[in-house]
Amino acid sequence: MSLTRRLALGLTAAAALAAATPAFAVGAMKHYILVDLKPGTDQLVLDRWYMTFHAPQVRRAYKAWQRNYISFRSYLPPEEAKAAYPLLYGRMTEIQFDSLADFQETRPNNIYGGLNSFTPPPGGWANPPFTSTTASIPVNPQTVFVSKDTPPKETPYLRWVVFFRYPAGVSAADGDAWYETTYAKMAAARPGVKRYALYKAVSERAEYPRVAEFWFDDYAAWKAAFLPAPAVAPPPWGGKDLHVDAISMFVGENPDVDFVNDKRSIP
Repeated sequence: MSLTRRLALGLTAAAALAAATPAFAVGAMKHYILVDLKPGTDQLVLDRWYMTFHAPQVRRAYKAWQRNYISFRSYLPPEEAKAAYPLLYGRMTEIQFDSLADFQETRPNNIYGGLNSFTPPPGGWANPPFTSTTASIPVNPQTVFVSKDTPPKETPYLRWVVFFRYPAGVSAADGDAWYETTYAKMAAARPGVKRYALYKAVSERAEYPRVAEFWFDDYAAWKAAFLPAPAVAPPPWGGKDLHVDAISMFVGENPDVDFVNDKRSIP
């Protein structure tokens, strides 16, 4: 997939993933998009383009299939966290579909055209002020390791969303065997983890075929649990910290933008 196609937020990677054969049967599904601002870019630059042009154009083209379209402004990760983990800063968008078939149906013969028919971001599609990465997963995770009550409170819960893949040469079966029996067991026992689940992408050919999601009361609780990275019996392929190739983001529990149901002001 070319760099230009990766950068299309709601359009990125979807064409290739929609055409891919699913790894398993899936009902309702969602498309997570992690948008990482390049150094020196203010989030308002992204938000103005996204809210004024891109999201309305994506809705115009694909609203017949989209069941929701929401976006979360990310937390600014402290330097201590960025030094320990591959943390991005920008936005996480979530688009849900009733089924994989609906997702696949969005692309063929769409009258609104492809990427070049959509308003480009500042810098154009060839040099936008951000990069983006997608993962298409079931709405409900395949495995839930921790599920504690998360009642409403004054400050939002912190969600740590981790896209990951096993190193080259490591099969999904071997990777999952270590992750689910060793890493997940350790991570689920960390103090302060409120929720923890694992999603498997609808296709093993996805750039990041696994998505882990953790919930905490706040950053302080995450820090107490995962900084420094807790010790765990390493997998056969070695590595450190997460022991997988990963990117991740801190977001809150609720979106700040709902493109289907809410009115919004443009920053």
